[in-house]
Amino acid sequence: MSLIKQLWIAIIVIVLLAFGSSFFISAYQTKNYLAEQLQVKNIDNATGMALTLSQMDKDLTTMELMLSAQFDTGYYRRIALKDIGGNVLVEFALTPQKVDAPNWFVALLNFDIKPGIAQIQDSWQRFGTIELESQSDYSVVALWQITMDLATGFVILAMFCGLVGSILLNRVRKPLNQVVTHAEALGNRQFITTDEPATFELKRLVAAMNRLTGRVRYMLEQEQKQLDRLQRQYELDNVTGAFNREYCASWLEGYFNNKERSEPCCVFMLRVIDLQAINLRLGRSDTDVWLKRVVDAVRQHQGVRLVSRLNGSDFFVVFDQLESTAELCQQLVTLLNTACLLEPADPTAPILVVGISLDAVSSRQQTLSQLDAMLVDVESKPLLQSKILYQAQGYDALGDATDWLKALKQAIHSNDIMSQLYPVQLRNGTIMHHEAMLRMQINAEWVSAGQILGWARRYQFISHLDIAMVKRAVSQLKDDSELKLAVNISDLTFTNAPAHYEILKLLQSVPQAVCKRLSMEFDEALVVKHQILFISFVSALKALSVEVGLQKCGFAINEIKDIEQLGIDYLKIDAAIVLRYKSTDTAQLLAGLIKLAHTLSLKVIAEGVTSSTDIDELLALGFDGLTGPGIS
Repeated sequence: MSLIKQLWIAIIVIVLLAFGSSFFISAYQTKNYLAEQLQVKNIDNATGMALTLSQMDKDLTTMELMLSAQFDTGYYRRIALKDIGGNVLVEFALTPQKVDAPNWFVALLNFDIKPGIAQIQDSWQRFGTIELESQSDYSVVALWQITMDLATGFVILAMFCGLVGSILLNRVRKPLNQVVTHAEALGNRQFITTDEPATFELKRLVAAMNRLTGRVRYMLEQEQKQLDRLQRQYELDNVTGAFNREYCASWLEGYFNNKERSEPCCVFMLRVIDLQAINLRLGRSDTDVWLKRVVDAVRQHQGVRLVSRLNGSDFFVVFDQLESTAELCQQLVTLLNTACLLEPADPTAPILVVGISLDAVSSRQQTLSQLDAMLVDVESKPLLQSKILYQAQGYDALGDATDWLKALKQAIHSNDIMSQLYPVQLRNGTIMHHEAMLRMQINAEWVSAGQILGWARRYQFISHLDIAMVKRAVSQLKDDSELKLAVNISDLTFTNAPAHYEILKLLQSVPQAVCKRLSMEFDEALVVKHQILFISFVSALKALSVEVGLQKCGFAINEIKDIEQLGIDYLKIDAAIVLRYKSTDTAQLLAGLIKLAHTLSLKVIAEGVTSSTDIDELLALGFDGLTGPGIS
């Protein structure tokens, strides 16, 4: 029960007790007063009538007439004349009349008044006695009217107290709500501060919570600074800010180890022609500035996932394959020749570009050796600035783009979609959830996500596929009450407001018990670019009890401001980092990531685990769970 309800109950009980005590005390005091007055009246009237009758002739008829005249005044309930032996000579009694008051009230406050008795003398001898009882109904009615007036006054007073209480409680409610909001934020790992209220007790509480928030925020800032320092020291090139060669090799290894490549990629190698001569021409510092400008320009191109510096003059670039490798290569050459000229008068930038689709190769070694061979070929032909190998199609059973468009529409319309499940295992051996990977039926054959997402992206069908996957996951969760699923949300769906509405509308129609077993995952890079949108969407998902996680985490985490306000539940660390966990430098970086996540009470999952022999060592580093080809 809320504190406000308890306060209201306390106010109501106090007012009722005050009324009850006032009612009974007032009613009984008034009753006793009236009864005392009636008793005195009985005695006085009986004495006066006895004195009058004593002075009269003792003619029974005359006495009866006198008593009758007295009784007819209406102030008496009973008058009786008795002889010395107690025999009734004359008696007048009033027939009981209905009293204008409730029976329960009459019974509760019944007047028990003794009659007034006086002796009648005949000269020096006793003649008899007179007994007289006054009418008490008037007193009962008067007492009822007094009680009604008291009740009316109480109701008015209670309404006034309620009004005043509402005003006072509203003044108390505001700081209470602030404290509750602050406490809920801490429970949701959101470290906010609030103004201290004027109420002394609440002021102390809020001050303590603010101090706790400040300490945790300071810890987070220190962890992020330490993480950023480790990243720059061990994973980034000092001059350009691009990733180093070790990270590039690890990323390629993770890509080819992953059987469920979400989307096709193509890679390019850029080589600066005669870097030594450029150093002599521009000077070392200006050359470093120019190299950083090259990296920054490439990073700004749409679809760039990774830029790495392999050595002094070679750079490695990974693109999400939005278009053919040849088209991307031409765009990249045009960009470099526009933004990265050494001098405005130069016709082209001194950079060679070669590219290859990763569908055309099968390993890290083959990729790098093929690119090196292509660069040698380009360098041997002075008029050639770029070269591509070819664009391989992951699924070539369809003839052209038109056939792909028809196939995608048909599969979505017919719901020819299923999910391949891959477990995420916690350190105690239990399953945290299963990652649901897309499968689509085309020409009676089940095709993986990597074979179709390139075409789906080209025709803006990514959001349709994501929504279909969420529907499929919900259906599976309804059928299996023990199953837990995680669905990846792509960048195009994440930035599509109508898609948000479709997903939320779908989940609102689902029982909360089902939503609790559903997780939605987003790439870390998306949060960096669209943090406000992410927080808004996640808040809506959390209100429906859906878990939220970040995947491919590691290097952009430092760029997220106020990470505690994201509302996420877990992090999945990129395989490109996890695969190098045996390196001392990488182990320190992973330890920093894990410590930061645990400070926020987030689970940390290692992606891309390839061998069961790595499980114990990764868990020893502090990971809460593992996923990848090595997890069965």
